[in-house]
Amino acid sequence: MSERRSVRVDVISDCVCPWCYVGKRRLEEAVRRVEDRLDVQVVWHPFQLDPTLPPEGLPWEDYVRERFGSPERFREAQARVAEIGREVGIPFAFEKVQKAPNTLLAHRLIAIAAAADRQADMVERIFRAHFVEGRDIGDLESLVAIAEEAGFDREATARGLAEGQGEAEVRRGLEMAREIGVRGVPFFIVDLQLAVHGAQPPEVLVEVLQRATS
Repeated sequence: MSERRSVRVDVISDCVCPWCYVGKRRLEEAVRRVEDRLDVQVVWHPFQLDPTLPPEGLPWEDYVRERFGSPERFREAQARVAEIGREVGIPFAFEKVQKAPNTLLAHRLIAIAAAADRQADMVERIFRAHFVEGRDIGDLESLVAIAEEAGFDREATARGLAEGQGEAEVRRGLEMAREIGVRGVPFFIVDLQLAVHGAQPPEVLVEVLQRATS
């Protein structure tokens, strides 16, 4: 049996982007399809769809009305995403979301998890907390609870977030996205060679993975 070739996928994503959650599932399926011949390492990087949100966030209905005009039209878009979510095993529960959070703190928690080699698990937990459970992922206590559920020490996590742990890494990641010119997410970079924008179907991602290693 031939040795598997290594390939790295850098994913630029925001924690409140439903298409990023869908993209995560589709990437996971693509990785499963090539795992017999490719050893895929996935690394997540931060992006903020709206960095102007205050640290405490805003009430969801008010935010949607201010930014998108019509909550009803926005719910129609959510219904389409929810249908696709069901196809990839995500039970989106948009009706539970009460807050439009600033995601900087959540990205910092992902950076802390990355330092412990637990990045992928934390990304999944934060997506699920926001989109399925309706938890406030901009809130310090909520994030500390999420980390504790993942097996992290509660007091150490709270202290780290309060003292700025992970902020330098997140700032570097946000600057990288700006330098690359990323305007929307998810954004996939495969082996520093090929870029894919959007939550593409698994077969598209498989093709890109294969092209990068051919």
